[in-house]
Amino acid sequence: MIEITTIGWLTIDDIVLTNGTCKLGSRGGGALYSAVGAHMWNPKVGIHSVAGRPYYEETLSQIEARGIDATSIVRSEGNGLELWLLHESEIHKQQVPKLSSSNALGLDTERGPVRGPNAEAKGFHLAPQGPESGVANARQIAAFPQKPIVTMDILADGFVNASLYRDLDFLEHLTAFLPSEMEIARIWRPNSIEGWLKENAVRHRCHMVAKLGERGALVCEAATGVLTHVPAFPATVIDTTGAGDGFCGGFVAGLVAGESPVTAAAMGTVSASYVVETYGALETCIPTDDQRKARLDHVRAGTRAISY
Repeated sequence: MIEITTIGWLTIDDIVLTNGTCKLGSRGGGALYSAVGAHMWNPKVGIHSVAGRPYYEETLSQIEARGIDATSIVRSEGNGLELWLLHESEIHKQQVPKLSSSNALGLDTERGPVRGPNAEAKGFHLAPQGPESGVANARQIAAFPQKPIVTMDILADGFVNASLYRDLDFLEHLTAFLPSEMEIARIWRPNSIEGWLKENAVRHRCHMVAKLGERGALVCEAATGVLTHVPAFPATVIDTTGAGDGFCGGFVAGLVAGESPVTAAAMGTVSASYVVETYGALETCIPTDDQRKARLDHVRAGTRAISY
């Protein structure tokens, strides 16, 4: 049985780092990176997504070899989402669709609603996708009879209309919302991130998590509004592509395991720490239980409550 399903885009990435290093033709996308992050903690992970026709067979083969279920990945008639990932700094990067790429929002339509064994999961992570698709998926999944955990990340890049997220009504369908610090500033422009997290966690009874990059994450628990800072693990950074998605995967795995949002965020930072230590989602190492626990203990030791 699949216990965690990630839903979103799969990509073929040509990555350009600030030092001029290029990694061409890497399998990526939020659905894959978050699945890899979740799979570090839970072996029963599946992906619901779309892969481009030229890459379909090899992509499925590589994902299945990782131990992640790929049976709900649909084959597109086009090339799928092909991106240049241009890193301008450790935290600032642009995603630019290639001229041969399929339209990202069109791929949301091709993917369709989740169904089959993937629809029976205990937890779902909605990785970056078009706003209309993300909200529709949240609404659909929240109504599933098993009452699953539903977490959601977003994208504020130029090829989506991020203003559609502004009213936050979709939080009613979520267990947790996990935007980045930059996305919060760009879309909602709050005077204080801490205040914004607390207000919405209490109002919508949804865990609110701000991803802070190398500074870790701020977690605000639903209903109570308790704020906690969870630090990042001091990994040896090779490539930050997919770090936020890996975090989200570890986070949803924590909630599915019955952990608190703070422990789930610590698990997320551990997942992200392994993602940034290599190029590409499928090259991320699979840690042993002892290796994972050592990093988790380190992160927990630095976790601090915040007064606001």
